[in-house]
Amino acid sequence: MSELATNIAEVLLAIRVKLIRIVFIVVFLWALTYIFIADTIISKIESDLLPEEAETIYTYPLEGLILKLKISLVIAFVCVLPYLIHLIYKTLKERTELFENIDIKKTTAIKYGIVSAILFAMGVAYGYIIMLPLFMRFLYQSAVSQGVTPMYTISEFIGFIVLMLTIFGLVFQMPIVMLFLVGNDIVEFKTLKYYRRHFYVAFFVIGAAITPPDVFTQAMVALPMIAFFEISLLSIRVIHRKKIKKENLEIK
Repeated sequence: MSELATNIAEVLLAIRVKLIRIVFIVVFLWALTYIFIADTIISKIESDLLPEEAETIYTYPLEGLILKLKISLVIAFVCVLPYLIHLIYKTLKERTELFENIDIKKTTAIKYGIVSAILFAMGVAYGYIIMLPLFMRFLYQSAVSQGVTPMYTISEFIGFIVLMLTIFGLVFQMPIVMLFLVGNDIVEFKTLKYYRRHFYVAFFVIGAAITPPDVFTQAMVALPMIAFFEISLLSIRVIHRKKIKKENLEIK
């Protein structure tokens, strides 16, 4: 435990100056987003995803202000997250043995970053354009069928939408994560194939956990995950074909 604490202390000491710089950047982006973007984002989400018959309300005077602060902070943090991840990885690799068997070149890291950003945007777009309109309509109709008028607090409504979009964005990261795991010998390709059906079951469990008890909406979450899992396996087979061939020869 003492060795781990020492490593953590050394890492924090090594990056303290850059962390202070990151904090200043986050605060700067936070202020810009709060002034110029936050209101537009909130209004856009409300107009696009709130069912026409539903209403949003404030339950306390500072609710709108705090919501803008939260949205602005999330956007600012997301903007600096790639650099923060790179900084932590580089520092841990140089000062600890945690990533001693993993070597990511600068060009490879840039490719990972670009692909990851594209996949995240695709996940957000899928959730925003296809999934969430159906999801929110289902929740609205469910409330009406119980004889109540849906009225959402603005902070809870926007917070729920942002959370769901984040989940979809992370789900769409599956190909890049699986390529990374296999490419760095953390997980073998044959292991992913062997547990394929187990992953399918897990995807439907996840779909059931984050959606209403409706087979259609659950499938709209699980099926893209299954599709991306299969795309990931195909990509791994193409990109790491030499590694897979070597594994197969070793088995024989």
